[in-house]
Amino acid sequence: MKQTTTESRPVLTGLKRGELESLVAQLGEKPFRAKQLEKWIFDKAVRAIDEMSDLSKAFREKLTAETVLSPHQVIETVSSRDGTTKFLIRLADGQSVECVTIVQDRHLTACLSSQVGCNVGCPFCATGLSGFRRNLSVAEIVDQFLIMQHAIRQGALKAFSDHDHLSNIVFMGMGEPLLNYEPLMGAIEILNRQAGIGLRRITISTSGIIPGIEKLMQEARDYNLAISLHSAKPEVRDTLVPINRKYKVDQLLELAGRYAEHTGRRITFEYTMLAGHNASAEDAKALATALRGIHCHINLIAYNPVDSPYQAPPRAEIEAFQNILVKAGYPVTIRHNHGQDDMAACGQLRLYSDEQLLKMVEA
Repeated sequence: MKQTTTESRPVLTGLKRGELESLVAQLGEKPFRAKQLEKWIFDKAVRAIDEMSDLSKAFREKLTAETVLSPHQVIETVSSRDGTTKFLIRLADGQSVECVTIVQDRHLTACLSSQVGCNVGCPFCATGLSGFRRNLSVAEIVDQFLIMQHAIRQGALKAFSDHDHLSNIVFMGMGEPLLNYEPLMGAIEILNRQAGIGLRRITISTSGIIPGIEKLMQEARDYNLAISLHSAKPEVRDTLVPINRKYKVDQLLELAGRYAEHTGRRITFEYTMLAGHNASAEDAKALATALRGIHCHINLIAYNPVDSPYQAPPRAEIEAFQNILVKAGYPVTIRHNHGQDDMAACGQLRLYSDEQLLKMVEA
């Protein structure tokens, strides 16, 4: 059993189907118990073994003694006016991580983190400001989804949405997913096969980790890919996305084109608009030229201010930027900033929580 807590008991939320079947056999139970267990964990998203009412009392006692359903706790939630809800989760070792339920007209989307902090170090990103602590395990990634699913089933979003379950996943939370490759892919396997989220409803976002994208292309199944581009100009991207100094933007875009051809899936380019840095007409024309020939969609994102010198440009400038790209033949969306009124920037709630804890310790 790979997914364990600090006390070395298996964490049920991180076990794949075959691992659940092996666990059930080790505990002396019949094979059908694995399917029951899987339904309670990944479909019904219960948070306590005692809630698994069709399991025998003896089996529940074995599970309680030999395993942990989840060692993770929600320590804070923040909801915005549109219903978008951010969860701050305490992990077994005391670290914390964020995940978000995004309320949309036709569905609910889970935005999941892959690392505690991030080592890419984008200067406008709240997660980057907090530094890198460690990678997340399969269980720690999957459990973000299950914690939010449970909250939704308990009516946490009933004032904002008629939907009672998460149906889409984006790995756009804290961290760089492709720098935590194996746990990421293990989590996606569970979320797809056991939690029932179709692969076309799962998107992996990257700052441009070329070896990780190449590895994705070798997988048996195809994955939706989003690239956090933020500039097509090498000298600008070197500053905004420091990993560009290692994985150059021209090489990244060449690979993106091959990825789209290989998988048949459209690449999404995420472009955070930063006044005075990447939002001019010249920047838009450079982007249009750089993306030529790539099957893609462009998301323009007005910056959510954090404790940094960056600011979002006026709406009129964003629309002018969009018009240049549209005239060049690209599909472009100005993305709504869900939850902008309540620490919406990724990592901001965790950063604030850590600062408050530090103040308490110093006092």
